Amino acid sequence: MKTGKRLCVLLLIVSMLLLSGCWNYQEIERFSMVSGFAIDRGTEGHKYHFTFEFLDLSGNNPDSKLLETEGDTVFDGIRNAISKSQKKLTFSECKLVVISKDLASEGITPLLDFVSRDAEPRLTLVPMISEEKTAGEILQQKPVTDHLICLEIDQMLAQNVASLSKTPRVKLYQANNMLAGEGTSLVLPSIKVAEQQTATTVELAGTAIFKKDKLIGFLDADQSQLMLFVKNQIKGGLLLTSPDSDGRNITLEIEESTTKITPLISQNPPSVKIDIKTVCALGENQTTKKHIPTERIKDVEKSAKSGLETSVSNLIKTAQKQYKCDIFGFGNLIYQNDPQLWEQDKAKWDEIFTAMDIAVTADIKINNTARVGD
Repeated sequence: MKTGKRLCVLLLIVSMLLLSGCWNYQEIERFSMVSGFAIDRGTEGHKYHFTFEFLDLSGNNPDSKLLETEGDTVFDGIRNAISKSQKKLTFSECKLVVISKDLASEGITPLLDFVSRDAEPRLTLVPMISEEKTAGEILQQKPVTDHLICLEIDQMLAQNVASLSKTPRVKLYQANNMLAGEGTSLVLPSIKVAEQQTATTVELAGTAIFKKDKLIGFLDADQSQLMLFVKNQIKGGLLLTSPDSDGRNITLEIEESTTKITPLISQNPPSVKIDIKTVCALGENQTTKKHIPTERIKDVEKSAKSGLETSVSNLIKTAQKQYKCDIFGFGNLIYQNDPQLWEQDKAKWDEIFTAMDIAVTADIKINNTARVGD
């Protein structure tokens, strides 16, 4: 009995020693929490120029601060920050990295290697492309509703996905999967500076599109929404349609949307059939016909259907003829359905994609007019 008691006491003492606290605990005041950073071409003899935004916790009111460094690699630039700041930069809360369009056109893979490899940055951070001359000027803008411009941009992206669907939100691990995957070209969100009456701020611009890892062009916000329709990534947003010849709009709010893509691999070359089914509510009527009976609803649905089919088809033709790269992932569907056929075609896929026949059909249903009298 005494031996058992002694053993219990010994186990308690050992547990107290092992569970006394975090062995690697460090004071937060010793670090600068980076919310995001920008990468531009170097200006002082180094390859890259970096702009880091971090939260200053030293005063009574936390505030945003910027730190600029240079380096020949991303890791080099981050480590060089030590010579300019008494606090070590930490990236556990980093939300995004903004890359200049000049650097992205040369290849984005080397710029994402550090944040993909290091233990601190999360794989859920968002790579973005600046449509301005530099990426740093994006971080130099003043936020409208937040202390940190990078946090505000991150929230803008989240709201865009839920309520607008005009800019893709591509996380780091998704970007890496597209770069390493089969039959899908990389797309990333793009951002620009927007002029306000009294100041400038930032605005989500649309989509940056890549061939392999090199930037080749941009889609605007409306084109980006059409791309998201094809990729079955519409979570919300609006559709505007003009059912009458006077051009006055009716605005439909998207409640749900699904897209089914069927690759017809028995054909040579293969073709693709796209079926879009969207359920909407009638959100606004600016036409002269204020009353909306059942037959009027059918006219609006028919107009929206025709407009969506035409717009999506035109975007696909732009991708085929202007950019010559598969931003929709048609090749990946062929890879999934017939890996043997994909092995035969992947070396010349851009050429095949350019010549593919792609049929688009849409089905628009309005289930709510939001007016008792309609």
